[in-house]
Amino acid sequence: MRLALLLTVVLTGTALAVPASVTVKPGDTLFRLANRYGLSVAQLRAINGLNSDTILVGQTLRLGGPPKAAGTAGAGRYTVRPGDSLAAIAARAGISVAALQAANGLRGSMIRAGQVLQVPARGQKARVVRPSTEVRLIYSYVRVGLRDTPEALAQRYRTTPDALRRLNGLGSRSHIVPGLKLLVPQRLPVPIPPPATGRALTFKTMRPLNVPVQLVRVDLRHRDVLVAPVLPRAGLSFGMGARVGQLAQRSGARALINGSYFHPRTYAPAGDLVMQGRMLTWGRIPMALAITPDNRATIRSSTTPLLLRPLDATWRGMETVIATGPRIVAGGRLFTDYNAVFRDPAVFGRAARSAVGLSSNRDLVLVSTRARLTATEMGKIMTRLGVKDALLLDGGSSAGLAWNGQAVADSVRRVSYGIGVFTGYTGRRYAR
Repeated sequence: MRLALLLTVVLTGTALAVPASVTVKPGDTLFRLANRYGLSVAQLRAINGLNSDTILVGQTLRLGGPPKAAGTAGAGRYTVRPGDSLAAIAARAGISVAALQAANGLRGSMIRAGQVLQVPARGQKARVVRPSTEVRLIYSYVRVGLRDTPEALAQRYRTTPDALRRLNGLGSRSHIVPGLKLLVPQRLPVPIPPPATGRALTFKTMRPLNVPVQLVRVDLRHRDVLVAPVLPRAGLSFGMGARVGQLAQRSGARALINGSYFHPRTYAPAGDLVMQGRMLTWGRIPMALAITPDNRATIRSSTTPLLLRPLDATWRGMETVIATGPRIVAGGRLFTDYNAVFRDPAVFGRAARSAVGLSSNRDLVLVSTRARLTATEMGKIMTRLGVKDALLLDGGSSAGLAWNGQAVADSVRRVSYGIGVFTGYTGRRYAR
């Protein structure tokens, strides 16, 4: 998108060029940025489609708007003088009061001397500025710092010390001490999802490339869809897994597919696994399906070697992470440059297969087949299904898929965990 260059005109008449956008730095607030660049907070919110004054470090804010000399009315910018009213300014500019309000994100007619208004072109009608972000309540775990007090933490996260204790299952006299990990509520701006294109979930039996597969498509545009690991009743690393059909029945997931690789005796997953914003396991598998609490999905690397990772920062902002592989599709094309981590010949030989893929960051695809395929052949299946990026899941006797609580093709053996898809979810959303 091309942004108009914004010029601030000071009383001397000298024009000072400022950037078309600004990146939020530590200590910045919407009020400070507005003052710095000669805008009102309402203008800055309207330009960027913000519903509140919350901004984040690293966020890019637009400062767009055509230049206009101060003290005059017409298309551009106008600095309010003593005695001005919204109606008078609108009349001089030849526009409606509604158009002037819409251009500046004003709900009423209150203005003040020195305030800078964006003035639309003469005859321009009111334009509804549709916000691109919304503020959602998301829960995260934070580590209590040496100087943190219950009162300071409560103020930072807009709650009370007692509410923080209740949220974390602590007694009213429990101490919140440095080093403690606390669950806290945060109101964060996230992109508004595009309109849903169909049902949240669809199940089909298909024959791409004449291979019979079971396919579940998930539309992540639906706000009440949750994709999460589903654990056996005993949890992880207890040496007691469960079959795909059992996991589906116990969890109530609308759809469920087997997860990634695990230790054959302890059932401990071989790669990173994040559930409800908490990192349950970590390992050497380099790629993962990662999903934010507002349902934006990606397939990417953790980027940092296992031994060098600050674990509190790994997969920051993600609610669900399933490390698996190898990668079999990248950018819509077959991918065969497999990572050296995958050394077991069984990963590449002929076997029943399961895979997870994305055709966009809001379109998730789960695929399983009893046909004995190589990794390359499964990659060809995924590309034929329109998948842009895909990872293999565990295969062979672990491969299985369930729909509406019943196994369509159950796993022969017990697995460490499954990947469940839930609809109608109204519970908390989490982020690391």
